[in-house]
Amino acid sequence: MSSHRTFEARVVVSAQAPAMVPIATKVGDPNDFDEVTVSSLQLAISRYDVAVVEARQDKEVFVSFEDGFQNPIDYADIPQRDMAEIFRAVDELRAYLQRPRELSGLDITVQKNIPFETHLGGRPASTAAVLVALARLWHASIAREELTRLANRIGDGVAAALTGGALITTHNGQERLLTPLLVQRELAMVIVPAAVDIEPQEMFQKVRMLRQAQADTHERNTLEFESKLLHAVTHGDAEQVALMMHNDFQSALVNILPDHNDWLTAGMNEGALAAQTVGAGASLVFMVEDMSQALELAERFEDRMEISAVAEYGPVAGAHLL
Repeated sequence: MSSHRTFEARVVVSAQAPAMVPIATKVGDPNDFDEVTVSSLQLAISRYDVAVVEARQDKEVFVSFEDGFQNPIDYADIPQRDMAEIFRAVDELRAYLQRPRELSGLDITVQKNIPFETHLGGRPASTAAVLVALARLWHASIAREELTRLANRIGDGVAAALTGGALITTHNGQERLLTPLLVQRELAMVIVPAAVDIEPQEMFQKVRMLRQAQADTHERNTLEFESKLLHAVTHGDAEQVALMMHNDFQSALVNILPDHNDWLTAGMNEGALAAQTVGAGASLVFMVEDMSQALELAERFEDRMEISAVAEYGPVAGAHLL
């Protein structure tokens, strides 16, 4: 028994999970319970959080974060929800496997390449990477479908980061649905990560207010994406995707943060096919023809706006072992 535990304590498992970027987002109207459905057409992109998980010989679980250069991140700079979600992932998988707590000690290190609070799926990516690494460390006999169900219980977006690729996500406050798409070609883009402290409820209220001001009577009981957009995404048709990209949160965000309109305009002026905010957050995505154009646009945008921009591509695979 002791020799087995000594061997297990030396095992280290690493996994990574991608950022998720919505290129089309639809926001429904509140139902009778004031719940709002949000549907997003998302791409997993080539930026990953990495989790390194090692067994301990006790029941303690320690979690630390480091940046892309492996420098420790101070606990004061780590959002509480990011930390709590990882502990929830540990608890959920341990309960599912009926694994004794005294044999479940862990040292977990998360390398953050997806900045906190940027609405690029950084929290779900960290959690999904930990979940996959932990399943391997604990020799879990679990189907990926069951792991996805666990991920849905852990937190919003974790199942999407686990699945990766291109997918439609629908979240109405009570359930989360995923619909993967079969993709034939990748798309290139530029991401401008930005973190702004805006409460989700404020965004929903602003969307509602703007719709009322515009006397918008559009029916939103069913949120579906046009087949032409889905075909463009699955076939890597950047020009058609650019024509049909849309984010129902964008007008609300620009209304709250007018400077973001300058960011969007700068991206278009530097050659983007389309410029859009990301989901309910302040990050931006610029659609381009290919990676060479993405690299050039990212450099020009940084020089002009003095804001970090990165060239990425997608869709890529979901969370997986390294």
